[in-house]
Amino acid sequence: MRGTARAGSGASGGTARAGSGASATDVLLLSLGTTIGLRAGDHALESMIRQAGASVELVRVRIGATGALRRAYPVTDLVEAVAARRALIGALRRISPRAVIFSSTTSSLLTPRLDVPYAVRLDAPARLNRPGARNGLQHALERRRMHDATLVLPFSGLAARALPPGAAPAVVLPQPIAPSGAGAPERERLVVAYTPDPKAKGLDIVVGAWAKAKADLAGARLEVFGVEPELARGHLARHGLQEPAGLHWRGRVAPDEFRAALRRARVFLTGARWEDFGFAQLEALADGALLVCAATGGPFQALVHARELAPELCAEDLRPEPLAGALRRAFAMSEPELARYRTAAAELMAAYRPQAIGTLIADRVLPALLG
Repeated sequence: MRGTARAGSGASGGTARAGSGASATDVLLLSLGTTIGLRAGDHALESMIRQAGASVELVRVRIGATGALRRAYPVTDLVEAVAARRALIGALRRISPRAVIFSSTTSSLLTPRLDVPYAVRLDAPARLNRPGARNGLQHALERRRMHDATLVLPFSGLAARALPPGAAPAVVLPQPIAPSGAGAPERERLVVAYTPDPKAKGLDIVVGAWAKAKADLAGARLEVFGVEPELARGHLARHGLQEPAGLHWRGRVAPDEFRAALRRARVFLTGARWEDFGFAQLEALADGALLVCAATGGPFQALVHARELAPELCAEDLRPEPLAGALRRAFAMSEPELARYRTAAAELMAAYRPQAIGTLIADRVLPALLG
């Protein structure tokens, strides 16, 4: 089995060991949890490890007052990595794990030396989503952490292919995604978008595409989730865009409310400039919405599936005009075409069901980590 994060492999000196009175557990899962999707995924992973017959303790990283410093990379990563190191050392005073899973590359960067096997779970490696010389320290630490790990657990094959040379063996372990319920018998003429970071998620591209297409989509409306109206309007103003008719701001809502909208929607519209995985887009496919995509950068697994299902619904670049054309085509699809699309999407999404991910954990992840 690949090395147990051997003593002497850490970057910061000292070996982290459990305290003498620590309680035993099979797996310590260190959750950085900087987004709703990552937190949900970590809780699902915790549950599936238990269902596979192992004990697990999820430890949440608390950033604290230094969170105010998170304005740009590489400082953001440094702040979060320091907080993760602090959380791990504190956890090891009370927990004696047989293995550790770091959820995200960042949470592993400054870890002390460990005398147990560990895995790094990530949506994308830093060498891919933190490019450039200014992020060189993250790249170097990432290479060391992934080399010394027992396993690397990327969310997708795209992320696996981008791992640094010399990384430990990879097991592709997607975020588990299941249908949230039965779709509406008759879909509304509803377009849903999710733009919690207006710049990265391309709110201006989404709204620009909607503004160009809406005259041809009689009775349709666009509902934008994840961003508060004032912040969204400010972003549009900076891009010289006025708020078009038919646009409704839904803000931040509970996950159940968002998934309910996906079950009613005809289309999920995304114009993101970069995606590390595409959790919301895959939720849309699981709930039967058509996925209309721009040519997003990153290891965007949902775009791979969108192109497999209906390449005509995928714009060739990030401009609003081609995305508007794809949106029109989505509303022009016939009922038989819609039925075939949803059947094929359900077949693709079967690989993301918790049962399928749980089998991977039981058959490949835990045996490697626990022996």
